[in-house]
Parts: sequence; C-alpha cells; structure tokens
Amino acid sequence: MHIWLRSESYLFVSWYILMNVLTLVTLFSFTSDDHKGGLRWANLTLKILERAKQRNPFIRTRIMVNFLVLIWHQTLRVSAQEMVKAYELGMKSGDVSGASMAIYLHLQYLFMEGENLSSLQEKNDYYIKQVVKFNKETAKRLILDRMNLDFLIGVPCESFSIFDGMIYNEVSLLADAFSNKNRILVSSIYFRRHFEAFWGGQYVQALKWSKLASDYAGKVSGPRMINMFLYVTMGIVFFQLYREGKGDIYYDRGKVMLKTLERGLQDCSNDLFNNKLLLLQAEHYAAICEVKKAKAAYEASIQTAKKFSRVNDEALAYELQGKYLSSIVDPQASESYKKSYRCFMKWGALAKAKMIKETHHVDVKAEINPMKHRRDW
Repeated sequence: MHIWLRSESYLFVSWYILMNVLTLVTLFSFTSDDHKGGLRWANLTLKILERAKQRNPFIRTRIMVNFLVLIWHQTLRVSAQEMVKAYELGMKSGDVSGASMAIYLHLQYLFMEGENLSSLQEKNDYYIKQVVKFNKETAKRLILDRMNLDFLIGVPCESFSIFDGMIYNEVSLLADAFSNKNRILVSSIYFRRHFEAFWGGQYVQALKWSKLASDYAGKVSGPRMINMFLYVTMGIVFFQLYREGKGDIYYDRGKVMLKTLERGLQDCSNDLFNNKLLLLQAEHYAAICEVKKAKAAYEASIQTAKKFSRVNDEALAYELQGKYLSSIVDPQASESYKKSYRCFMKWGALAKAKMIKETHHVDVKAEINPMKHRRDW
C-alpha cells in the first residue's frame, strides 16, 4: 500500500511538472511572436492533457493554452465550447477556481462573437448564481459583464442582490476593491466604464477610464496579444478625437494602435480581428482625408463582419461609416445609420439602437424584434 501511494505521488508530480514545462514553452514561443511554434506546442499539450484527464484534468493548463494561444487559431465559438468543457471538468474534479475562470472566459468569448445580448443575460445570471457559491471574486467580474449587457440593452442591473446588501452597486464594489487592495478588480471596473463610454460615443471619457484602468492593472496586465480588443477600441477613440480637433497627438497614438494590431495579427489564422483591423484602417484613412480608401475600408469591414455573422461588429462599422459619411456631407450617411440601428436591434442592444435613432434622426418604419434572433444555449 505504501509503495503504491508513493508511486502514485511520483506519477502525479511527473504529470504536474510535464504540464508546467509544456505550458511555459508554449507561452514563451507565443509571446516571443513565434506563433506557429506556440501553436505546435499548444496542440502537443492538449494531446497529453487528454491522456492525463482521468487522473487530473489540469484545468488551468487547458485555460492558459486556449486563452493565450488557440484562441488566435480557431473560432471564438469553438473556444467558448472548450471553456464550458473546462468548467465542467473543474467542477467534477473540485477545481472550482479553475472552473470559475473558464466560465468567465466562456461568456467573454460569446460576447465578442456577437451572441444575442438577451441570451447572454440569461447565461450570465445562471453562472453568477453558481460561481458566487465558491468564488466571489469571479462573481464580481461577472456582474461587471452583466452591467455592460444591461447598459447596451437599457435596463438597470439587479445582480448585486446576490451579495445580500454588503455590495449594492458599482461604487460600493469599487470601494470594496480599494479596501482589499484588489488592483485587478479596480482595473476591471475602470475598463467597464471605458466600455460604456466607448459604446456611448463619449470618447474623452473612454480615454480617461482606459488610462485609469491601465494604471491600476500595472504588471498584472496580460501579454500583448490579449490586449487586441483594447487596441481596437482605443485606436478608434484616438482617431475620433483627432478628427474632433483635440490635437495631433491623438493621430500619432491612433497610428501606434493600428501598427500594433497589424503586427500582432501577422501570424494568426483566426478571422476574429480581420474586420476590426479593416475598421481601424478605415478610421485612419478618414483621419488623413483619403476618401476613396476610407469608403472602401469601411465597406470591407462591414462585409467581413457579415461573412462571419458578427452582428455586433457590423453594427459598429455601420455607425462609424455613418459618422464619416456625415462629416463629408455624403447623403448615404443616413442609410449607414439606419443599417447600424437595425444591426444593434438584431444584436439585442436596444438602448444603443435607440441612441443611434435619436442622435442621428433615423427613420425606421419597421423595427426588428431582437427576441427572434436569440440563440440556443
């Protein structure tokens, strides 16, 4: 019996060391811009993980390999499904911390992919109630995501009730984060505010919150590839501020975001950022008054988003196209705003659609019922 236990312990330690070595080699290759090498090591790690699954599912290894490498070489929907599997394995094996991390990423991926917002609300509510039982910190971040959904849909956030009055809104959540010196949570709150300001077209505020979030993230922020979504939103913010006459410095910063995005996507086979890159290129052309190139890039971004059924990106591209066409007094601007409105309605972003309609005086006779476009779990 003693010999068997010792051999089992040695075997577990061997698997543990192997998984850590493989993960480190994979991440080193990828963060060193050897994306193809990182992908090879990631696939090898997953094959070995399947053999080790019966003894230990190594949830964190699965998450790291998927989150940092494979996400750039497969669709977000596939990555989202993998995170559900990791969540289920984590719950069965008792790794509830790993499971909560997996389900947080699952919901993030679905949002990025353009999942209907009402459907995401339901999923978010379900997992908040599950996760809060064993990981309150992840539950807090899920509530921040729920606030983003509620802002776009236009309903008040009622998810704070799970904390039984101890934390009752975002202000008290921020106070709690400062009290516990939780820099990650502080940063997440400020990034949520950046998100809200960005979608609300409040670009000065978006810049303010992004700077605060980055300051508090400090050394805990992820590798360059993880920040691609922020490069897109900040690139748009910088080019928009430049076009509003806020100063040449914003044009220079916008170019930095664009170049960083282009460089980061050179060796990635995933189509996740193609339409976003085209959109940022369109914003750049708009900033330097390249009318033909700007129009072509906006249209290419829209068509690429359509190709991959990413209605959220399509809606944003139409909105920015409308703003540009309006700035050069092109009568097609009203058509762009109308299409943006319809895409936001289809996504389920009712409050954002209303904002488009009222701000730009969109005349839409037949509104789309977003409930018809909800997806199954």
